Amino acid sequence: MDCDDALVELEAYLDAELKPELRRDVESHLAGCSHCFDRGEFRKRLRDIIRRKCSEVGELPPAVATRIRAAIITIRTD
Repeated sequence: MDCDDALVELEAYLDAELKPELRRDVESHLAGCSHCFDRGEFRKRLRDIIRRKCSEVGELPPAVATRIRAAIITIRTD
């Protein structure tokens, strides 16, 4: 797995949505690539901050989460 592949799968990896084999591939890549590991750690910290801030105002509606994911995918493919 190269960096492009790992970064494409990173959000699904962080959401624990990958099949076990693909999850292991991403984990293996992250363990050996400091650039991708750092990006993954940044995204984890960002998610934690957002989660804490959002918990102050309640649960994120599923439709909003879906729109956010779609926007992230659009940004990554542009």
